[in-house]
Amino acid sequence: MGKYRHLTPEDREQIAIMRAAGWANGAIASSIGKSPATISRELRRNSLDSGRYSANVADGAYMERRQRPAVLEQHEKLAAFVRQRLSEAWSPQQISGWLRAGNEPSLGAARVAMETIYSFIYRTEQKAEELWRCLARRRKKRRPLRSRASRDTIKDRVSIHDRPDEVDGRSEVGHWEGDLIICQRTRPVLVLHERKTRVTLAARLTGKGAAETASVIMAIFKRLDPDLRRSITFDNGGEFARHTLVRDALNMATYFCDAYASWQKGGIENANGRLRRWLPRQTNLDDVSDEDIQEIVMTYNLTPRKCLAYRTPIQALFSERGKDVRLTFA
Repeated sequence: MGKYRHLTPEDREQIAIMRAAGWANGAIASSIGKSPATISRELRRNSLDSGRYSANVADGAYMERRQRPAVLEQHEKLAAFVRQRLSEAWSPQQISGWLRAGNEPSLGAARVAMETIYSFIYRTEQKAEELWRCLARRRKKRRPLRSRASRDTIKDRVSIHDRPDEVDGRSEVGHWEGDLIICQRTRPVLVLHERKTRVTLAARLTGKGAAETASVIMAIFKRLDPDLRRSITFDNGGEFARHTLVRDALNMATYFCDAYASWQKGGIENANGRLRRWLPRQTNLDDVSDEDIQEIVMTYNLTPRKCLAYRTPIQALFSERGKDVRLTFA
């Protein structure tokens, strides 16, 4: 048997397409050169609660797991202690606090965060133990966290005040701003806005998870020439907490506005305001197709702007690439 190879984003895209078309796991496995067990495990780990499989969500979940060290899997004695305390009706918070207080000298300086314990309980490899039955509410599946990370929990953030002059002065193409449009319910639209040409791109998300957001941003930018992806500026929403994935994978600098200063990325704030003409807050995005969203964005990109000498963002982008595009409307 050949060397094992992890599923790639392209593999997951094929799985999503074939899954939606009704292919069986065995047929999917044969098509992409994987074992049926690999496909079954991938769908079990990364499918949404509705049962639908999204390549972007799955890829984001995979990257998030890769970044999170599995402490309890590496420390058998610590894992045994956690299991024993759970069986005695201790909560993950109580276990974590007890360890952090240094009450177990036999475990040395071992510490484990509450979230790590929850992840351990609900990890696929632990499901057979049904450790969730030890919890007070005994939920078989953990409800997703809905809190937004504060600026202090976004690691390796670089202040907007440290951006180079070519970014602030819009003298160079390839510097972007990122934000979400939130409508009815919880499914947002990711919006990316290029500062110099005002070209705007968008994609629907299934939620505000940081891993999925980073994955979708990378999927969009990978289709662009490297010269068109130099940096991106965010606000301090938790959905952008995984910005380092974008930074490291695409060699893009990432910057963050000051807290409560969204006006510092005024380009995308203006773009979002214009897109709200078609996507007001009361819109139910479940009733808006992906094709409709792309048509709305294209309409924006084909609208002349005063700041571009009444050229359209599309014309401005092509001009940066050395091409003169003329548009006529019948």
